[in-house]
Amino acid sequence: MVLHSFGMPDDAPEGVRLFDASKLMTLQEIDVFRKTSMLALASDIYRYRIQRENMGLYVDCDVYCLRPLEETDYVFGWESSKLIGSAVLKIPSESQLLRELLQASEDHHFIPPWVPPRKRNKMALRKRFGFPVHVADQPWGVIGPQLLTHYARELGLAEQASSIDAFYNLHFECTGLLYEPGLSVEDLTTRRSSFLHLCNSRLKPTGVPAGSPMHEILTA
Repeated sequence: MVLHSFGMPDDAPEGVRLFDASKLMTLQEIDVFRKTSMLALASDIYRYRIQRENMGLYVDCDVYCLRPLEETDYVFGWESSKLIGSAVLKIPSESQLLRELLQASEDHHFIPPWVPPRKRNKMALRKRFGFPVHVADQPWGVIGPQLLTHYARELGLAEQASSIDAFYNLHFECTGLLYEPGLSVEDLTTRRSSFLHLCNSRLKPTGVPAGSPMHEILTA
């Protein structure tokens, strides 16, 4: 396991290798998104660069590993009936899919090809005359799951996506179940689940009841 970090922590768990994240992204780039409180956008770009450098499987820090994953060329999965998630991601470095993702994500004024033509034309006009719409002012996931889903479908790769229970068995609105005594991690997954996405933004900072799935995770 490799932990990407700006500034090397001295308390990394045994067996975790550290990688200097500044080799793939500068702090100045992150500041662009920090000012808009949209650091998730920097994370979207960073995970694509990991794929560009052929560094292997990317996994968000709020993803709990259940069992070894048999990696294939493409690793991603449905997080809903409409969106492919990017919390677990592997894409061939020379693929057309990755080229599309990189090109779009590096454009801070990206115009999503899936929006209605009238809105797309208006955004193009604003961009042409120097008043572009920044991705930070666009809907959530515009260079993340929405982008990945669009090009996976356009390039005929949607069938490469794993079923929803592989990585995203726990819907973000159901994260409260992680704190329910009497439940286990097994209750929240299926036999096909390799990971469990914990949805960090919905987690409670304190108060983990004994006998709950989260207690099981923290004491494993």
